[in-house]
Amino acid sequence: MTRRTITTYPIAVTDTGHLLEQLYDDGETDELLFCAGHGGDVEPGTAALGLELATGHETAAYWATLGHESDGSAFDAWHPPSTAIDPAEYPLLGRIADRGFETVISIHGLADDEILVGGGLEEPTKTRVARHLEDAVPVPVSVATDRQYAGTHPDNFVNWLAADGAGLQLELGPTVRGSQADALERSLRSLLERDLL
Repeated sequence: MTRRTITTYPIAVTDTGHLLEQLYDDGETDELLFCAGHGGDVEPGTAALGLELATGHETAAYWATLGHESDGSAFDAWHPPSTAIDPAEYPLLGRIADRGFETVISIHGLADDEILVGGGLEEPTKTRVARHLEDAVPVPVSVATDRQYAGTHPDNFVNWLAADGAGLQLELGPTVRGSQADALERSLRSLLERDLL
């Protein structure tokens, strides 16, 4: 197995901040990919969680963007819709864009203190994931039905990065990105170990 390395690439710089792209990969793996397309100060805690999950899994890769703005406007400056994230604009994403991962998990931040399970996966799989997570964390967990959070569009990067066009999108509230992040990590690892995706 080739050793995984972490690469960082600057996408943009402003007077008050910057957007970086990050990839943790061995150049070959196509089993599991964790993503955080709106990391850094955009959706705090998402990129750190994705990297932690990937480094703890023997064959996982990780891709993220990390947006920072000193004036507090990172969300406004660096939050394109997930359907607008294009490998032509993100060179490190371009390295893995055609790999066709067996499992893709995209981690997002949510203002409400809950977890929404979405993505292109079939409804029974999303329901199974929601029930599994619900047993591990002290916040409500449900399948996303609101189009804004459902993540079902084929142009959403979580779906087109998956070989079958069906990734898992997790919208995470502040508690599970903060004080309960460890419980969420354990639950996600268990989900993967038990092949529940």
